[in-house]
Amino acid sequence: MISPSHDASDAVDGIHDVCAHWTRRRLLRVLRTRSETTLEAVAAELVGTENDGRPAERTRLEVALYHWHLPKMADLGVIEYDPESGRIRTNEATRAAWRLLRAREETVRSARNDGR
Repeated sequence: MISPSHDASDAVDGIHDVCAHWTRRRLLRVLRTRSETTLEAVAAELVGTENDGRPAERTRLEVALYHWHLPKMADLGVIEYDPESGRIRTNEATRAAWRLLRAREETVRSARNDGR
């Protein structure tokens, strides 16, 4: 069943944890342009961009998303996720996580440019 909705303030503490793992950061980038998608669609997009869509890699990623990344993000309120159907929905906390991720990436880029 889809986890209950959280508003952005309920998820603030978890947003940093969500952004701490590279797979979840990549997932946030995919979800940035979607309000609803599926586990299969996300896995296909993530694997297709890096591994030429190899089935073994896709299966490995689907397992990691299903058992670890998506439940963690849902528990923190950053997404709504139904493991039975594989349906993923974004919410205001997803958008807050994306804004934090974007700010973090801009800070890193700025620091790299300042260090030249």
